[in-house]
Amino acid sequence: MVSLSGNLKPMRRQAGLSLVELMIALLLSTLITLGILTMYLDSTETSRVSRAMARVQESGRIALDLMARDLRMMGFQGCAFPMQDFEPDFRASTLDRDFFGTGLRGVRVDGDGWADLVDDFAVDAMSDDAVTGSDVLQIRRANGPALTLDQDMADGGSVISTDSDQAVTEYRMGENALITNCAAADVFAVGDPDGLEDHQINHQPLSQNYPEGARVFHFNTTSYWVGDTDRKDRQGNAIFALYQNGLEVVSGVERLQVLYGVREDNDDMRYVTADNVDASEWNSVDAIQLGLLVSDEERVMEIADSKDYVLPGMTVQPAGTAGAQATYPADGRLRTTFTMTVKVRNRIDQ
Repeated sequence: MVSLSGNLKPMRRQAGLSLVELMIALLLSTLITLGILTMYLDSTETSRVSRAMARVQESGRIALDLMARDLRMMGFQGCAFPMQDFEPDFRASTLDRDFFGTGLRGVRVDGDGWADLVDDFAVDAMSDDAVTGSDVLQIRRANGPALTLDQDMADGGSVISTDSDQAVTEYRMGENALITNCAAADVFAVGDPDGLEDHQINHQPLSQNYPEGARVFHFNTTSYWVGDTDRKDRQGNAIFALYQNGLEVVSGVERLQVLYGVREDNDDMRYVTADNVDASEWNSVDAIQLGLLVSDEERVMEIADSKDYVLPGMTVQPAGTAGAQATYPADGRLRTTFTMTVKVRNRIDQ
């Protein structure tokens, strides 16, 4: 017999991991997991900050564009390039003609003239919710769509006949409108449309009769200020916003600061706050510097902010700063300043 024992090899038993090897493997996997988790958290934090910055940038841009558009057109009286220095007659209006001025008024909340200006602005929420030390702007101007007279008025009390069959719906009862032939103008309150045709506008007697080709515009009074929205973030901090005529238009705006460029007799420009613009100098305001402090509505910063934010005529510093003109809370929000200088277009050199 042939023995097979020489061809057989004994089977080896498979050995497992030692305790040391197992501990090393666990340590390495833990380190890798922690590294991945750290990268994820850092990426998430960076993403949160990036989104907050995008929201702040968008809010600041929208707010400046909104105000700049109205400021560039302040005092517009219906003619694209007025050659006459005239002021509309307000005899057929509910507005105070002495308040028209150049179409611009400004004041600092709780500063000189604040109480009087609140009454003139006729916005109740402003006196209660406007941020102390922030500025308020009021802009008056003619605004389209404009309608053209399709026939002469017989006299100042005649119904205005226009070239549009939308006049009754476009110009509603009680709103203020401006009519001009670029030599004279009247601001009037639109009257009761009852009994009128669609292309006609009713009104109280104007200062004169206007000829065919004269134009009718809306006459807008727009007020901007920063106020408390009565909303809170997750930490209970107040959320502020830019308001237009009592309506919230841009959230996150904490302060509005304004300097007025007054043109001197020697043609130099003097930038001052509203308190330092004399009543006779509003006619000489040729430029406006706008400054906004805008924040995101949520906390995204782990370390309290310690920056000084410089705005036109004011520096906003961290809460608790001794002698600070204005402060902001240590709430972890992302903040940025936005500034713009706006040249007034509708100014006639005297």
